[in-house]
Amino acid sequence: MRSVDRQTLAPARLPGPFVAKLPANGGFSLLEVLVAFTVFSLVAATVMQIFSSGVNGATVAQKYAKAAQYAESKLATVGVEEALKEGAKDGKFDDDFRWRLEVRRFEDSAPRDQQSLDFEKNHFVQLFEVVATISFTTDDNQERSVVLSTLQLAPRSTL
Repeated sequence: MRSVDRQTLAPARLPGPFVAKLPANGGFSLLEVLVAFTVFSLVAATVMQIFSSGVNGATVAQKYAKAAQYAESKLATVGVEEALKEGAKDGKFDDDFRWRLEVRRFEDSAPRDQQSLDFEKNHFVQLFEVVATISFTTDDNQERSVVLSTLQLAPRSTL
């Protein structure tokens, strides 16, 4: 068996004042615990904010979908439940949604020739633009709205 010198088994030491010392109990210092807790708090706050904005976005999307349904419903009532005549009406649904319904003559901005003008005079219908605007307030107090519009024909006697 070879003889082993004790100096070869001793741990290597860094030259100079850099001597590694372990704490007597082997635990964490107060400073290390405070730094770890601070880092954990920052990460947790960021994750909570991400989840919160995701939930808020889902709520806003749900309100937009409901507003679109309300707008379609209001457009469907014009000419059936309500008379098709020029003007504006507004009101409120049961919850926090408000509506505005506007009916106005449709004016085509395209240039017309004499034949198309004669066609309009000889027919007994008028084209109307119907605009439904549904407004609501989100949880962060921002005003949002959905606007849908359609064209409907009505007899000229309603003019």
